[in-house]
Amino acid sequence: MPTQTDFPVTDEPTQTSLSGVTSEGVLSSTMRGAGESYLSAYALFLNATAAQVGMLATLPALLGSFAQLLAAWWAERRGERLPLIVAGLAAQALLWVPVILLPLLWPGHAMPILLVALTLYYGANHFANPLWHSLMGDLVPEDMRGRYFAERSRLMNLANFVALVCAGLVLRFAKDHGHTGAGFAAIFLVAMLARVLSVHKIRVVREQALPKGHLSLKPRALWAEVRGTQFSRFAIFTAVMSFSAGIAGPFYAVYMLRNLHFSYLEFMATQAVVVMSQVGTLALWGRLGDRLGNRFVLAVTGSLIPVAPVLWLTTTHFGAILLIQLLNGFAWAGFNLSAGNFVYDSVPRERRSLYNALHNVLTAFALVAGAGLGGFLETHIPATIQVFGLSLGNSLLWVFLVSGLARLNTALAFIPLLRELRVVAQVPRRGLVSFFTGRRQDPKLVA
Repeated sequence: MPTQTDFPVTDEPTQTSLSGVTSEGVLSSTMRGAGESYLSAYALFLNATAAQVGMLATLPALLGSFAQLLAAWWAERRGERLPLIVAGLAAQALLWVPVILLPLLWPGHAMPILLVALTLYYGANHFANPLWHSLMGDLVPEDMRGRYFAERSRLMNLANFVALVCAGLVLRFAKDHGHTGAGFAAIFLVAMLARVLSVHKIRVVREQALPKGHLSLKPRALWAEVRGTQFSRFAIFTAVMSFSAGIAGPFYAVYMLRNLHFSYLEFMATQAVVVMSQVGTLALWGRLGDRLGNRFVLAVTGSLIPVAPVLWLTTTHFGAILLIQLLNGFAWAGFNLSAGNFVYDSVPRERRSLYNALHNVLTAFALVAGAGLGGFLETHIPATIQVFGLSLGNSLLWVFLVSGLARLNTALAFIPLLRELRVVAQVPRRGLVSFFTGRRQDPKLVA
């Protein structure tokens, strides 16, 4: 957890709030590691098809994302955010109940009920999300955002890793003894309890009141406000990248569990290595973002993100797939960290809730569209098709290839359009090489 020494904040209430936010993040990540990480496996346990897994991975998040616009409107009317954040997170905790009870009470209608429950679940989370980002923009000083959020994310990913591993072991034990359903119920119960505890932690945060206003949610007015800004270019870039990633994202679990016949333990390991890669590199990305700017980190990681899905075409070996996931975690850790901080830099304080809501709704739309395309390709591309003499032998591998090419084109098209919005250091290439390799600590880069 960040300390006074790590992040020199002179205001003790602010320090207490930052510690509470970090604790809340650790508990939220425990929920995601023990719960959300296994929702695709849970759907497959309930006999979902690949298309249904793709739908469950994206459609609830899309439908739930509209709650963000409601939250932004409501917060501006009330001039406060914390009570709405607490309400959203508490509702999310309660929505684990129908997910847990589904096989016992409604086994004949598993997919429709799971879809509704997850839509409400993500809706509750999305209701809190833009308000949380707005609150953090006030709470964390601009010159320490990269380091603070990197450290918070590192602890969150460590908690995610522990929860992920423990949940995988529980599922392995439950399956070996013929009680897989009970295993899923146990890990989802832990996820629910972690969210309940996180609600208690977030309540210690002190917020600055927002000026009350009259926010318009009319599409024409919103477009007129953001058109031509760096925020609009960035939001379109991340949406198109999310679309490209969404083409393949929901189907890795299907490929591993159904095509490669991975055990729950092996599946857990592929997820855990992503988390550990993020734990080990977030501090690096945070320092780089603070010193060289978020645009620099987006450029580096945006160039790496297209590589991982293409590498899936080259191997079915478990060890090699772990290395691919290691690269995947490294790239997405920096991309997501700097993307979040770029939003803080590009929007006015009083509009952060709205702009974060717009950004997240656009991203959710893109993810659903990408997953829809991926599902269509998986269903309609014959496994034996040849293109320019290339035959992959599995329709999902074609989905991964299309996703990689789409990510590459997105990076090439949009990254040159982004501009850094803060005054940052200019470092010679030789200094960067030393910084990455750790051979020499450059005082211009290290806080």
